[in-house]
Amino acid sequence: MRSLNATVLGSLLAVTQLVGTSAAARMPNIVFIFTDDQDYHHNSLDYMPSLQEHLVKKGTLFTQHYATIAVCCPSRVSLMRGQAAHNTNNTQIAAPAGGYPKFVASGEDDDYLPHWLVQAGYQAEYIGKLYNGNSLLNYSPAPKGWNHIDILASRHLDPYINVHNSIVMSQNGAKPLYYEGWQQLDVLRIKSLARLQHLMSEKDHDPFFLMIAPSAPHVENATDPPTPPSRYSGKFANLSLPYRPNFNPPDEQHQDRPSWWSALPRLNSKQIEEVELLYQRRAETMLGVDDIISDVVATLEKHGELDNTYIIFSTDQGYHLGTHRDVGKCSPYIEDANIPLVVRGPGVKQGAVSHLPSTVTDFAPTFLDIAGLANEKRPVFLDGTSMLQAWQNPHDSAIGKSKEAINVEFWGRAFSELPTWTGGGDGAPGLYRNNTYKTMRIVSEHYGWVYSRWCTGDTELYDSKNDPYELTNLANSTDPAIQRVKSRLNALLMVMKSCETETCRNPWNVIQPPKPNTARSCHAVSSLGDALDPAYDDFFATIPEVNIAECVQYQYAPNETPFYPPEAQYGLGLAHRNAPTPFEYPDVKPVKAVPYIPGGGWEQRTATLDTLMAAARELTADELQQAWNSTTCNERQVCSSDPRDLLF
Repeated sequence: MRSLNATVLGSLLAVTQLVGTSAAARMPNIVFIFTDDQDYHHNSLDYMPSLQEHLVKKGTLFTQHYATIAVCCPSRVSLMRGQAAHNTNNTQIAAPAGGYPKFVASGEDDDYLPHWLVQAGYQAEYIGKLYNGNSLLNYSPAPKGWNHIDILASRHLDPYINVHNSIVMSQNGAKPLYYEGWQQLDVLRIKSLARLQHLMSEKDHDPFFLMIAPSAPHVENATDPPTPPSRYSGKFANLSLPYRPNFNPPDEQHQDRPSWWSALPRLNSKQIEEVELLYQRRAETMLGVDDIISDVVATLEKHGELDNTYIIFSTDQGYHLGTHRDVGKCSPYIEDANIPLVVRGPGVKQGAVSHLPSTVTDFAPTFLDIAGLANEKRPVFLDGTSMLQAWQNPHDSAIGKSKEAINVEFWGRAFSELPTWTGGGDGAPGLYRNNTYKTMRIVSEHYGWVYSRWCTGDTELYDSKNDPYELTNLANSTDPAIQRVKSRLNALLMVMKSCETETCRNPWNVIQPPKPNTARSCHAVSSLGDALDPAYDDFFATIPEVNIAECVQYQYAPNETPFYPPEAQYGLGLAHRNAPTPFEYPDVKPVKAVPYIPGGGWEQRTATLDTLMAAARELTADELQQAWNSTTCNERQVCSSDPRDLLF
């Protein structure tokens, strides 16, 4: 087998040969456009003409890319650290389970993607939403590692993340600015183009990594449809949601749902209208993202850098619109887990469609391969696998086999994102506490399975090859063949729910059954197909069942025993972060909110940075001052608020 160094060197040599001598002195640039809550299975990519023209036709669409946790901040931390959420311990969007303040408290901000890219000689820059919890309380100092960062993350800064016409941003830790009368996507586009111009201003400039992260198409105010740039308002007023077979299913198709899902009533006619409006507004909002793609490509081409730049388009997790009677994210189901990924760049085939599996945790090692960072300088805790070979060999079945096992996990509450939702509890309509689960997905050209264990004791098993809408739960089937699959997936999930580094990349190495004389194969088990040999039944029967004792709202290892192997309970990334402690952080409630003034007209479509900055002003004292004190908060300044403010 080729060594990692040889593989990386071969890929980089291929890149240099493809882009010519101008790239020989400089590694490829990377532009990463990263949206928030974008669906793949409801066809959102179809309504983005620039994405189709400049990325899908000129690059490769990957149909089997997955989020490993379907909620914003944990997914983004996994991306930046190249680790599963069970190893970052950042498992929700706010204290005590997660958020930017916990990322800092854990010490993980000292060792994540921008630091590694800078070490590789790159200019590392970021514009947009970073994490939930980047707020008016902690904008200074700026998040570590970046050569330049301009964040509107978590509430643009908190509390403005999902109010797309109240834009507040902090550049490099400076006092936040409010961009009056502007729409978020135009602000990000203008700022991003200005940074690209700056990064390419010198002939012999350093290679650069620029991440552009809008919060589109995220809902506003927890349940309202996003507001698109005004020039696109009503563009898709006649667009209809494609009703998948699992949309608002009847009782006979819904009765085997787990936990809180099983009690969901069917959506009524008013709620279906709300789902349709949400679908239309999401599509209209994505046209503003499409403008970013178009202008980024044009700017790179103008400067002669297009052929030496990887342009990657993806999102943090997916989104479901009425499937299984719900609207939102946070589920293990295909609509939330399987997300868009389109790549254009050196060595990437044009117009290809690849079914090779990958995950969000694979981005960091991929970027380090592109950057050529030496192995000895790379972090030792990466759980992901570089996608660079798959990007350059999109139909290599060997790559697919090695990546077929995908671990999806979740801790804490889910939230239904419709204005008229009345179900649920936990302090507000639409909140559901019992949403902790462990899921194993098998993605293969030959078979597909989904196996989940819930904190309520429920079990799910779907044959996703023959039941792609995950409607028929086979967990209680007495068919010996189904039970055999279930036992293998349970064993695999037992390993991957606490895996680290090489174990995450090669989980079967930990569960190699002894080779009986009756086994049909003399080769080691390296896939589900190998493991299904009946000769291994006794071995897999000895592996305990995945268990979650209680539906707690954060990761707590003793709640998830047993582990396999048992010592995995004491791993969980602790060697590379601070140990978790009781963690609280105040909510953000400014005395005075900035105005909401709709923007995004055609005059802003081609506006310059000078025009944008002419509309900017610093926040006033009242806009920065928080509306809480010792009489409204406890001694640690933890304030009460609408529980919905703690979500997403």
